[in-house]
Amino acid sequence: MNEEIKIGLDFGTHQTKICVQFTPDEGRGEPRYEFFQFADLKGKKQYFLPSVIQINDDDTLSYGYVDSKILKADTEQEESIKQEVLLEDEFDVEGLASELYDKYSTEVNQPDDIQVLSHMLKIRLQNVKARNAKRLEEADNLYDSQQKIYQGPQNVFRYFKQATFVGDEWKRVMPISNRTLCVWYLAYIIFFLEEKYGTNFSINMGVPADESNYEAKKRLAVEILATSYYLVENVYENDLDKFLKEKYTDLLAKTEDKKYSQELKKEYFIDIFPEAYASLIALTSRGKLPPGMSLTADIGGGTTDISFFTIEKGLPMIYKFWSISRGLNYVAERSGFDYADGDFSARVNQDVVEKFNRKKYEHVYNLVRDLEKKIRIETSLPVQKLRDALKDRILVYSGGGSTFDFLTQPIYTFTDVRIIDDSIWKEENIKNKATVSKLSVLLTTAYGLSQGISDENVELKSYDNLFTHLRQEEENTIEEVSKDQC
Repeated sequence: MNEEIKIGLDFGTHQTKICVQFTPDEGRGEPRYEFFQFADLKGKKQYFLPSVIQINDDDTLSYGYVDSKILKADTEQEESIKQEVLLEDEFDVEGLASELYDKYSTEVNQPDDIQVLSHMLKIRLQNVKARNAKRLEEADNLYDSQQKIYQGPQNVFRYFKQATFVGDEWKRVMPISNRTLCVWYLAYIIFFLEEKYGTNFSINMGVPADESNYEAKKRLAVEILATSYYLVENVYENDLDKFLKEKYTDLLAKTEDKKYSQELKKEYFIDIFPEAYASLIALTSRGKLPPGMSLTADIGGGTTDISFFTIEKGLPMIYKFWSISRGLNYVAERSGFDYADGDFSARVNQDVVEKFNRKKYEHVYNLVRDLEKKIRIETSLPVQKLRDALKDRILVYSGGGSTFDFLTQPIYTFTDVRIIDDSIWKEENIKNKATVSKLSVLLTTAYGLSQGISDENVELKSYDNLFTHLRQEEENTIEEVSKDQC
C-alpha cells in the first residue's frame, strides 16, 4: 500500500528536529509518525541535528557538529576594543533646585515651590540614570558579543538561521552569507531524507513570523529550500559523498539562488508555516486551550520566541511575534559554562536568569500597554475591562527551556502557565513513543508541522485590526466583553 509522506522540518536556530507523517493512500486509515534520527560524531543516533557548519582543513565543510580534529585553523583577528560610552551628566538635585529657584524666583513664588522643583528634578535625574544605564548595558553587550566572536572559532558557523529569518543581531565578517549557509545545511538534511524516503515526499517547514511578515518570510523559506533541493538533485545528483568532498569555494560558485514563484513552490512540494502556529496545533486541535488572549514562549538554545495569539475555530491565530536573541546558550555562557556540558540547572547564575526573565517581561509589559492604547483609541470600552480580561491569562511554554522551572515563570498578567508535555502523544501512533514522549517539549513544533495540510489554509490576523469586533459603538457595553471575546 502506498503512503503519503509529509516531512515536518523544524529548522532551529540551535538545532533541527524532523517529524515524518505517513498517511495511508487516499487517507484510508490513521496516520503514523516517526522522528528522524541523525548520527553524531561517535555514531550514536540522536533526534536533533545541531545547526552548525564548520570549514575543515581541506576547505570542505562538515555539518551538525564541531570536529576539532579536522577544523580549519583560524586566521588572526584583531581583538575588540571596548568603546567609550558618552553619558549624560548627572547632578545634585537639591543643589540644582536651590540654584534654579534663586535664579528664576519672583515675588509670586512661594517657599514650597522649591519642593515642587526638587520633585521634578528627581524625575529628570531618574530618567538620565536610566538612559545612562541602558547605554552602558548596550556597550557591554556589544563588547561581549565581539569578544565571543574573537575568542571563538572563526571557521565554525552558528545562528545563521536566526540572522537570515529574524535579523542581523548576530554579526560577523564572513566569506559566506547566512542565507547560503542555510541552503547548504538544509541540502545536507535533504540528502538524508531522500536516501531514506525517496523523492516522493513534501516538506512543511516553520518560520518565526506573524501576520506582518509571514508572506515575506514564507517566500524566503521557499527560495532557500528550493535552492537546497536543486543542489541535491541537479548539481550533485543525490551524491552526498561528492557534496561533502566539494571545497566551499567551489560549492559557493555552484549555489545559484532560486527566485520565488508559485510554480517553484509546487515543483518541490513546499509549505511554510509560522512556528508558533505549528507548536500550538496539537493542543488547539484537541481543545486543550480555551479562547481568549494568550501567549506562547518557545525557549530554544539560541533564541526565545514569544507569540501573542487567540484561539478561533479550534486553531491558533497569531497576532504578534517577537524573537529575543537570548536562549539557553545565553544563560549558560553568561553563567560561565558551555550549554553542551550539561548539568545546566545546578550551574546557572541567578542574576543571569533574572536578566533573561526581565527581557521577556519587558516585551509582554509593552504589549499590554500597547493593547490598552489600542482599545482606548479603537473602541468605547473602558481600559479596565481589557485589564480584567488579561488577568490570569494562559502562557504556553515549549522548547528546551521549558524543562527548567526558573525559566518558565508567569509573565505580567499571563500567569496560567502551561507546559507542552507528553499528553499530546497519548492518542498518536508514534514510533518509539516511550522515548519520544520524554522529549515532547523539544519535538512538538516538528510534530505540528508534520500535520499541516497546506499553508494556504493558515489564517493570520492583523494586529492592527485586533479590536475590529469591538468598534466605537454605543451598544458595546461592558457586559458584552468577556475574557473569551478579548
